[in-house]
Amino acid sequence: MSQDVRSFLPTRRAVVGGLLASAPLLGTVPAWAKGPQTVDVVIIGAGLAGLNAASILEGQGLSVQVVEASDRVGGRLRTGRKDGYQAELGASEVGALYGRVRDACSRLNVGLTNKGGIPTDFLLHVNGVSLRPQDWANAPVNMTRGAERSILPYILQTGLFQRWLPFKDTAAWLDPANLVHDISAAEFMRAKGVSEAAIRLADIDVNGPSLESISALSIFRDLARARAEGFTDPNKPQYGVNNMERSYIVGGSDVLPKAMAAALKTPVRLLSPAVAVDQGDGKVRVQLANGDVLTGKYLVVAAPYSAVRNIRFTPGLPDAQADAIAGALYSATTQFHFRITKPYWEQDGLPPSLWTDLPFERAFALKSPETGATDTLIVWVNGDGATRWDDREVEQQSDLVIAELARVRPSMVGALDYILGYSWGRNPYVRGNKHVFGPGQVKRFATDMGKPVGRIHFAGEHLRRLEHGMESAMETGEAAAMEILEKA
Repeated sequence: MSQDVRSFLPTRRAVVGGLLASAPLLGTVPAWAKGPQTVDVVIIGAGLAGLNAASILEGQGLSVQVVEASDRVGGRLRTGRKDGYQAELGASEVGALYGRVRDACSRLNVGLTNKGGIPTDFLLHVNGVSLRPQDWANAPVNMTRGAERSILPYILQTGLFQRWLPFKDTAAWLDPANLVHDISAAEFMRAKGVSEAAIRLADIDVNGPSLESISALSIFRDLARARAEGFTDPNKPQYGVNNMERSYIVGGSDVLPKAMAAALKTPVRLLSPAVAVDQGDGKVRVQLANGDVLTGKYLVVAAPYSAVRNIRFTPGLPDAQADAIAGALYSATTQFHFRITKPYWEQDGLPPSLWTDLPFERAFALKSPETGATDTLIVWVNGDGATRWDDREVEQQSDLVIAELARVRPSMVGALDYILGYSWGRNPYVRGNKHVFGPGQVKRFATDMGKPVGRIHFAGEHLRRLEHGMESAMETGEAAAMEILEKA
């Protein structure tokens, strides 16, 4: 590393530590005189990772205080409820191999069901033209080339990357031999001869900001784990009907973290953002935004790294952790939920769901598992597409969605009642719904970004190694708890 590059590191680490934050330095805060609350372990973040770590540590006799910046527990498990309607706005599916999640549900009497919304067929709308999937391969608006033309646009991203998957072992993504794939997913596709038209369409479905900004290795990591769970057919989409077994939490996904929090001996402290962490003298002190200070023998940082950026660490964190926090990349996602008030597909004779290259991207018309009636439409916008709209309130965004739907498909005029929506990009404590690695980030810090720093331990889905989804958060919370128990 050159000297001029090294000279930037202290400054970057200082920024991560919060020198630009508004909170004063720990040593000058009058609130220290109030006397901190002392526990064995302080945990920042009341998502599944933090709650699972707290449960394990309390079970081994340690005293634990979980602090949460927002007004609720659950992190990215968020269930919307309005007028009898229930919507999963974040993590929703419990995979067949989610052993930790299923065990927690069993212990806490949280029910699981296999009944979820039943997907319907897509109508495509690309380059200003609506067409059925069976007409895509030979359609004049299909600007892809060669063998790409026969791949439906909503299968392009996962279908191609499944075909190219360089490993099946879910842990192999960190093998040095696979770091060659730690490049932009778009560049990886170009190297494979994929057309720009196909890359543009595949970009709509990527669970990241964009194919340009996400590492191909990040995609391969998640596909290897999905493959182990049964998602093996490159000709099926990543959502809807495929060969993956799923369960759902009865009453809503947020029922599980609420039950986990209720089972703790010490209640979670809500509306308590951490602004500074001081490690020294055999203890860790955590200053909250209201000036209160908690002292513990150990600390678990289980908040998304996009929120951890706002915490000042004294002394500063090592390069790997500091760089990972400063460069953490999260994919924005926004959902809009509508009740279907009339069967618009009967009027125009076209499939109920809609996949498009327009800004609203995907509209899923779902059948009720109880009645079989197609009664719900969920518009789902990912990545940079969602970020572009996040300068306005979700209700204002929904007006744009309704206008676009009506323009593309006149039969939908008057057929939808907006219920609720949610933007993860506008959530100040996450700024997105899923962590991904940017090009080169796996190589730079993925191996070391979750290592303990003295008495500070880390957890959260951004540190997932073998698992994904809800299970990844539970896995990392367990790992942090085990690290502490080995020391305690």
